[in-house]
Amino acid sequence: MKLIKTSKLLFSNKKQFTSVKNLICSKLSTYKIDDTIYDLTAEQNSLRDTVASYCKANITPIADEIDSTNEFKDMRKIWKDFGQLGLLGITVPEEFGGSGLGYLDHVIAMEELSRSSGSVGLSYVAHSNLCVNQINRHATKEQKEKYLPSLCSGENIGCLAMSEPGSGSDVISMSLKAEKKGDVYVLNGSKFWITNGPDADIAVVYARTNPNANKKQHGISTFIIEKDTPGFSKGKKLNKLGMRGSNTGELIFENCEVPAENMLGGENKGAYVLMSGLDLERLVISAGPVG
Repeated sequence: MKLIKTSKLLFSNKKQFTSVKNLICSKLSTYKIDDTIYDLTAEQNSLRDTVASYCKANITPIADEIDSTNEFKDMRKIWKDFGQLGLLGITVPEEFGGSGLGYLDHVIAMEELSRSSGSVGLSYVAHSNLCVNQINRHATKEQKEKYLPSLCSGENIGCLAMSEPGSGSDVISMSLKAEKKGDVYVLNGSKFWITNGPDADIAVVYARTNPNANKKQHGISTFIIEKDTPGFSKGKKLNKLGMRGSNTGELIFENCEVPAENMLGGENKGAYVLMSGLDLERLVISAGPVG
């Protein structure tokens, strides 16, 4: 133990050191963690058991294959299963097709999914939190009615697109441009390293709507974009070092016309939508390594 090795430097004689060592070891052997903060309700325990049981039967057997081949072939089927289990819209109100649960429930689901496959867990949190939860928190009632039911059921797969070839950690420096022309915004540029990008039917996309803003973060807006929108295409799928079963790729926008009604959270309010959402995403995704 490092603690005991370090303690040798603090005492001048062996007897004194041995006495302290025995005291430390006795305390460690009897120490009990107060796990009251981990007490779950019956419903939460049921959720954990349900997710664990599904994953053991359906995800654990394919976990090695999807990582070794860099192919999540059964994603559509599994997503519909997740929808039936109520996992994809876990924080979404029932009126929009969700389960109406909270972030602790979201964390429980993420932990159990990741226990079977970190890759599936990563794709799950990108869909359920970065895409679905962002729409749930910031969309108009009309937008929620249009997009959430199919995302919660697993009929559609979602992603969030913020990173670019030149702006990863410094995401506020994004250069994807969205120019207002009448009742549409015309997007030009690309996004990179997008989790679920190759599979996504619906993307929450961040773009620069005011390049002349005094502060970079004040010139960004958020859009909901469907895969069949003219001018929107998928680029190359990436071959990663880890989490290979979670499909990651490039999104390309070439004079892509997005209806103004698809803006999420208000013009030039995208930085708030993004950062407030990332705070919650970090909470949920932290359960991945725990699993």
